[in-house]
Order: sequence, then structure tokens, then C-alpha cells
Amino acid sequence: MTTVTALGPRLITLTPNRTYASAENAVRAVLKVFPADAAHCSNLTYFLQRTADDRFFPVFVGERALHAGAHMHFNCIN
Repeated sequence: MTTVTALGPRLITLTPNRTYASAENAVRAVLKVFPADAAHCSNLTYFLQRTADDRFFPVFVGERALHAGAHMHFNCIN
């Protein structure tokens, strides 16, 4: 969901489609889809977002993530 105001900065609110109990589990899920030793994954950037109930979800950043198909598995922003 994205909320846009007429003037000023744009607020983006992310709603995860899946969350993980720990940051380690979220990283494992990312590495399962994008292995660390795969060449096409070397330029991908992501961060972990925490929900109000202390669960985690990865958010990928940039056009490279979209071209790699990260949006098929995780949240993405560009």
C-alpha cells in the first residue's frame, strides 16, 4: 500500500506477504532463493524490516532486484 500526499515527501508503507520469526530465518530464506555464490546475486541489495510483532521480512532495493525476480518472492522497492 502506498500513500501519496499532494506536496512533500512520499510515504511508503510495506505490507509483507510473508514474515519470519527471526532475522536469521529471513536471511536463510533470501539465500535459498539467491545463493551467495551465484554470480547473478552479487549485486543485489536488501534490508530486513521488523514488524510490530517482532517478526522480520526482507525488502530488496533497486532495479537489479526486479530484473533478478526478487519481486516474485519478497517485497521490493525501486
